[in-house]
Amino acid sequence: MVIEFIPEVSLPWVGNFRQFSAGLPNTVHLELGSPAVVIVAGGAGYVIDCEEHRLIRDFSIPVEHCWHQPDVDALIISDGLHFEAFNATRTLWRSRRVSWGGIKIIDRSGTIVRGEAYDPMSNTWQSFQLNVLDGIVEGGTYPTEL
Repeated sequence: MVIEFIPEVSLPWVGNFRQFSAGLPNTVHLELGSPAVVIVAGGAGYVIDCEEHRLIRDFSIPVEHCWHQPDVDALIISDGLHFEAFNATRTLWRSRRVSWGGIKIIDRSGTIVRGEAYDPMSNTWQSFQLNVLDGIVEGGTYPTEL
């Protein structure tokens, strides 16, 4: 995925980002404010300082869901197993594991995200709720204690 950056102070430049998988999302997020730009290239996630032409962070998980959550002024990502919220400077919270093998987002209006988590043992989808203010999850298919 090729992105042209046009920073406020430095000269324009082009970045080429490796994709994790062709089936995963390709998005660019500017909501964290300059100079941070979040790139999701086929599920591979990167936080870039576009002024200094440098990588701030890359995600070690394949990103399946990514959105800006105004209530916490952060981006929320999911790899289909758990969630994480972060801003330009730090990680705000990481949820417990929600699913054995996949998450469907049903509704993400307000501060409660509603979805379904896949359980391969029963081949069913079970409801869960995520509070985006603190990362607390109720429901899902992954046990809270093993």
